[in-house]
Amino acid sequence: MKFTGKMNTMRNQKWFLFLFLALIGLSSCTYIPDQYRTINAEPLQETLSVSYPVKNPTSSPIPANEAPLITPEPTPTAEPIQLTATVWQQAPRAPILMYHRFNPLPGGVSYQYTTSLSDFDGHLQALYDAGFALVPLSDWLQGAIHIPEGRRPLVLTLDDLYYGDQLILDEEGNPASYCGVGRLWRFSQDHPGFNFDVALFYNLGDKAYANQYANGVFSVQDGWREDQAKAIAWGIQNGAIPLNHFYKHPFLDQLNPDQILWQLQENDAALRNALDLIGARDLAARLPNILALPYVVWPATDAGKQVLYDYISPEGAPVMGIVEGGYATSSKLCPAPFNPEFDPHHIPRLNVTWDAINLIVSLKEDLPTAAKCDLGIFTKEALYNDPSQISNAISDLTQSGNCPEGYYVVEGLVFSVFNGEVIQQ
Repeated sequence: MKFTGKMNTMRNQKWFLFLFLALIGLSSCTYIPDQYRTINAEPLQETLSVSYPVKNPTSSPIPANEAPLITPEPTPTAEPIQLTATVWQQAPRAPILMYHRFNPLPGGVSYQYTTSLSDFDGHLQALYDAGFALVPLSDWLQGAIHIPEGRRPLVLTLDDLYYGDQLILDEEGNPASYCGVGRLWRFSQDHPGFNFDVALFYNLGDKAYANQYANGVFSVQDGWREDQAKAIAWGIQNGAIPLNHFYKHPFLDQLNPDQILWQLQENDAALRNALDLIGARDLAARLPNILALPYVVWPATDAGKQVLYDYISPEGAPVMGIVEGGYATSSKLCPAPFNPEFDPHHIPRLNVTWDAINLIVSLKEDLPTAAKCDLGIFTKEALYNDPSQISNAISDLTQSGNCPEGYYVVEGLVFSVFNGEVIQQ
């Protein structure tokens, strides 16, 4: 009886020890000390990635002498990360500006579809002073709208690339001061809160690239293909992103569906051939698939339109948006993707004149500005096990009054918070 009592006592001790260790293990996965869930901590520059492993059971056992080595699945790290959301207290709208060519002559003037560099400088300064900041077109179309606090979103586009007056590199490999992208580049260096982002809608089948500049005049010289490729590559690496504007800039209503598809495919192929020329083909993997209509003209048939909707890039990316243009009214500002009015197949743009710039500046008080909310410090391990902690943190901070209600953009996700309810968009 004494021996049996000892055995039972030992079993009970082992059971309590096992339960104690299990509880410690569970709490270490999800517990975050209160002192780490701060509101004003500085954010760490790290991207959160949440994934879920899938295990496929085998249909029959493998003999021990044939069993493969099993690599343990990676465990999320317990490293703390700060999450900061961009907050829009109402769904933003953005002016999407459409430029074409630039007049580089000193004292030059602007005319239809051509902007003098002095006017372009003035446009940028007026927009900056009105509190605007640039957002990449692809980010806008995905709802990943992040700009400095207190600023308003703006998207910049150029059509009919590549001309030297739009983008040409200097001897140091940067955009020259006598081209449009060069002026934007230099302005962004002097005004960091404005950002440097521009969408370049190219059509490579109807022009050579003027690769030499002298006395206000561009000319085509030997080596223009290599120089063009270097300009393309610089853009992809720095935020001047090439996007498809159809190979020969055709009137789409005059083409059948096969011809429309050829225009898209040939244009994409030409850009990738250019990158191949300088050993930079890998840069194409970064490109989003966004189309701009030449002359703002749609195909004449539903079958032709379907070609645009269904087009897949060489890297396998589906069409993210179809861009129109030529408008000059405030009603054509583009709504954010989490606004019910958003239509990815009809992205409006404003043709740029001083009248359009003045209109946009006059609307600044009607357009929301970005706010920031520090959601706190988390661990990847905890978020891996419970991604809803992001929405829970947003709920806590808005209900306590530490952060406002609105649309929260964080880690590629969008949450709406109104009347105390948090909904992932």
